[in-house]
Amino acid sequence: MAELNDILSVIAEALGPYDPDEAVVEALRTLLDNRYEGLIVVDAEGRVVYMNRENERFLGLARGAAKGRHVTDLIPSSRLHVVCQTGRAEVGHLQEIKGKTKVVARIPLRRDGRVVGAMGSIMFRDLREVDRLARKVRVLEDQVASYQRKLRQLPQRNRYTFDNILGRGRKLREAVDLAKRVARSDADVLLVGETGTGKELFAHAIHNESPRAHGPFVRLNCAAIPRDLAESELFGYEPGSFSGADRKGRIGKFEQAHGGTIFLDEIGELPLDIQAKLLRVLQEREVERLGGTGPRYVDFRLVAATNVDLKELVEAGRFRADLYFRLNRMLVYLPPLRDHPEDIPLYVAHFLETHYDFEGTGKRRMTPEAVAALQAYPWPGNVRELQNVVERVAWNATGPEIGLGDLPPQILTADPAAWSTGGEGTLLRQAVEEAEKRVIRRVLRITRGNKKRACELLGIHRATLYQKLARYGEK
Repeated sequence: MAELNDILSVIAEALGPYDPDEAVVEALRTLLDNRYEGLIVVDAEGRVVYMNRENERFLGLARGAAKGRHVTDLIPSSRLHVVCQTGRAEVGHLQEIKGKTKVVARIPLRRDGRVVGAMGSIMFRDLREVDRLARKVRVLEDQVASYQRKLRQLPQRNRYTFDNILGRGRKLREAVDLAKRVARSDADVLLVGETGTGKELFAHAIHNESPRAHGPFVRLNCAAIPRDLAESELFGYEPGSFSGADRKGRIGKFEQAHGGTIFLDEIGELPLDIQAKLLRVLQEREVERLGGTGPRYVDFRLVAATNVDLKELVEAGRFRADLYFRLNRMLVYLPPLRDHPEDIPLYVAHFLETHYDFEGTGKRRMTPEAVAALQAYPWPGNVRELQNVVERVAWNATGPEIGLGDLPPQILTADPAAWSTGGEGTLLRQAVEEAEKRVIRRVLRITRGNKKRACELLGIHRATLYQKLARYGEK
C-alpha cells in the first residue's frame, strides 16, 4: 500500500496546481485509455498498479484483472521490474509480446530521489510502423541532400571567402588576419568601415570561415526597412498579429538564421526600441514573435556592420550604450582605400580582367600615368567608387588602352589637401585657375616632370604650358 501511495504522490506532484476535478480526471482517463498506446504502471516490486484497456484487450484480460500481479506473470519478456532496480530508462527497445515485436519505452518513477515504480508504454505496435517512418525520414533526408546540392551549385553571394578579398596593403591584411581569427570563434562581430570598404564581403567571408559555414547566411540592411516593420522583420509574427499580416504568420530573420549567421548592415539605423529587444536577443539567444505567447530558442551568430561611429551615436542619444558595448567586444576595422593606395593597381587589373572584354580589342589595359592618377585620388566612395570609375572609363575608351585623358575630370582635379574645403567662396575665374593648376601639377607629377609628355596628355602646345607655369609661379 505504501508503494501505491508513493505512485499516487508522484501523480499528484505532476498535476501540481491542476486539481483533479471532473474535467481533469476525464481528460486523464481518455489519455490513459487511448487505443494507440499500451500503458502499464508497476510499483517498486514490479507488481501492476495500473494497466490501460488497450493493454488488457491485447493480453485478453478482464478490466482490472492485472492489478496486483507481477508484470512478468502477464508479460514474461517485460523488464519494468529491472528498470525499478536500476533506475535507468530504456527507450526505443524491442520487445516480444504474444509473438509480436513492439517498440517500447520503460521509464522509472521517482519520489524524493528514490525509485517508487516504473511506467511502460508502447511506442510502435508493429515494426512495420518503424519501417514506414524510417522510409519517410530517408525520403526527407534525400530531399534535403538534393536541395543542399542545388544550393551549392547556385552562384550565391555568400560563397565569398577571404580568398575573394584582394589587396596586399599592410592595413588591409591586418584587417583580414583579425577577421580570420574572429571567424573561427562563435563570437558576435562588429565591422566598422566607410561606405564601399567591403563590409558585406567580410561578413560573407567570416561566415564561410566559421564552423557555421554550412548553415544559412541571412542578410538585412537595417536602413532599408520601414520603422514600423523592423520588429516583425527581425523577430517574426504570429497569424493575425496586426492588420495586413500574413494569415499564416512569418518567421523573422533571426529564426531564419538558426544554425548559421545573420548579417545586420547599417545597424546604427535601428530604432531605439528595437535596439533594446535586439540586446535581449543577443543576451538570451531567444526571440519572441509579435503576438507570440513565449520565447523561441535560436542558435545564431551575429555579424553587424556600420559606416558611422556608434560611439558618437551613443553620445547623441541615438544608440543604446549597453548594446554598443555588447557589439564592441569583437570589432574589425576596415581601412578606407586612401589608406592602402598601393592596392589600386591590383584592383584596376582585376576589374578590367574579370569584367570588360571588348570585341576586336580583347581586354582593356590602363597606362601607368592613369593608374598613378587613380592612386592620388582620395576615393570617398572607396573600392566601390573605384570599380564604378573603371567600369565607366572601360566602356567609354576608344581603344584598348585607357589613358589619363579617359579619366573623369574629378580624378584629375581633386586635391586631397583641399578636398574638404571644396573651394567655397572663390570666383569662377579663380576656381578655373585653381583647377587648371591642380591638373598641371598632377600631370607633371605623373610624368615625373617630363613636359613634352605632359603636353601630350593635356593636349596643349609646349609654349602654352610654359606660359601657364610662369603665370602660376610653377617651375
